[in-house]
Amino acid sequence: MKILVTTAGPVPAKDKAGYIVNIAKRLGAEVISLHILLDEDQAKGEEALNVFSEAGREADINVAKILKKGDVVSTIIESAREEEVNLIIMGASQGKVVAEWVSAGVIEKTNIPVVVIPHEFRKDVGS
Repeated sequence: MKILVTTAGPVPAKDKAGYIVNIAKRLGAEVISLHILLDEDQAKGEEALNVFSEAGREADINVAKILKKGDVVSTIIESAREEEVNLIIMGASQGKVVAEWVSAGVIEKTNIPVVVIPHEFRKDVGS
């Protein structure tokens, strides 16, 4: 099983990486971490991807990293198809209409199941 995980940057990655890697471990899945460069520099994108790599290493889960430029929704869907993933996991940011639009856009345009992790969640549940 393969899970595509999108990351919006180092801070959201740090907030959710452990939780998402725990899901992958329980499912026996490989993680493909995707960061789409918009206006930020490449270093921040790489930092976000490295957060997932480190969390995967600690949990003994394989994490591949992808850094791309492009339209957010179409790049997520294209990457999911290219990598032949079984699940897409995205994070939602509180009060951000764009995050809701992106999540809805991905859900509408793919037949791959999409899970949206809410802005606020309890990291310690089920640990």
